[in-house]
Amino acid sequence: MLKLLAVALIAIPMSVGSAYAMKGHGHALPGCADGQQAKATCMCGTAKGKSKRCSKGEWCHAFSGTCSK
Repeated sequence: MLKLLAVALIAIPMSVGSAYAMKGHGHALPGCADGQQAKATCMCGTAKGKSKRCSKGEWCHAFSGTCSK
C-alpha cells in the first residue's frame, strides 16, 4: 500500500507537468525596448501592467503597453 502511494505521489506531478509543457507555457516572447522599433516579434509593456505583442517594424510604447507603425 505504501509503495502504491509513493508511485502515485511521483506520477501525478509528472503527468501534470508534461501536460503543462505541451500547452506551450514557458515560451515567453522577449520584451521590446521602450521607444524602439521592434526587430522581431516581442512583448511591449510593463511587467505588472498591460502588454501587447508587437510585430517586426512596429514601435513599442511600454508605458501604455501599445505598438504603433
